[in-house]
Amino acid sequence: MKVREYMTVDVTTVTATTTVTGAAQLMRSSGVRHLPVLHAGELVGIVSDRDLLGAHDEAAQLQRVSTVMSSPVNTVDADQPLADAVRTILSRRISALPVLEDGRLAGILTTTDCLLALQHEPQRDR
Repeated sequence: MKVREYMTVDVTTVTATTTVTGAAQLMRSSGVRHLPVLHAGELVGIVSDRDLLGAHDEAAQLQRVSTVMSSPVNTVDADQPLADAVRTILSRRISALPVLEDGRLAGILTTTDCLLALQHEPQRDR
């Protein structure tokens, strides 16, 4: 089983200059908990709903995503075995891995995707 068989390919992203408020609104409207952060098409970070939890006051909400994102980012290659990706998720205590193909963002693998893999239901069109 390869990562590409189970990753989510329709990835919602933000830029490093997106506000914390904008990222939170995008997460809510898209129904996602992780947003890869891109700069000029390159992956530079990832922001999770947990990263945004502390941004409750007005000043924090105007902050840029670059101030709360995780960077450098743990990633996985699309052709990597799914079991390797699961080991990374567990050992790093994270819940999402951006998936790269030829150095570019190709998808995202979440703990939900990994659980769906246990049912042997590839999620290629998600």
